[in-house]
Amino acid sequence: MNHNLITDLGCKSRGIKLCAALAAAGLIAAYSSKKLPDHQREKYAVVTLIDCRSILDPVLSSYHIGFYHSAITNTHDISAEEQLWELANRCYTSFANAKNSNKHFSDMSDLNFLMCKAIENPTLTPSSSMRTALVSVFEDPIEDFSKIHQQLGIEDYVGCASAHGVGPSIAIFDTIRNGGLDCTCVYPSPLHSREQMQGLIDDMRRILVDACNQLGSES
Repeated sequence: MNHNLITDLGCKSRGIKLCAALAAAGLIAAYSSKKLPDHQREKYAVVTLIDCRSILDPVLSSYHIGFYHSAITNTHDISAEEQLWELANRCYTSFANAKNSNKHFSDMSDLNFLMCKAIENPTLTPSSSMRTALVSVFEDPIEDFSKIHQQLGIEDYVGCASAHGVGPSIAIFDTIRNGGLDCTCVYPSPLHSREQMQGLIDDMRRILVDACNQLGSES
């Protein structure tokens, strides 16, 4: 997928980030997979991960090893009439407002406490698995270190972190690689089947491609 269409024409022209478009595609795909009546609305949560290195004191570089992410959770009511860019605007506005209110810091202790309790007591959650959100995304694409890795002889790689029993239904690790949008999607198994998640991801891709094609025809 050509990232210029989605990031420049789609996101930057609207003052939003790529994470909002990815989240919106996930919400629309999840809703459509249920084949609900058109009048019925569903509530879904999105977790957006924020790299806090640049706002720490002292400031840390992106190369500093460690997990320095905080998170903001937003919920959205989804209907059958949702359009990608309108929903992406809503997703990003909700996230930006929460971030401007420092929710990624003020809610950190409460979220950590709840997640630790869920991990310590897995039987308290359905099927020993608590889903914190439908989808988690990164505020900014993961930096592409492919040139460095090629020098080391590494052809491809993937890195992610998970907590047993707690997390989203699908986590999206996105980067811009070789001029295209490259996403790695992680999901909990056997809670969700590969067939189920592949169908969701394929639908997300179709939604994004259709939206990009529409932008291309309008430009």
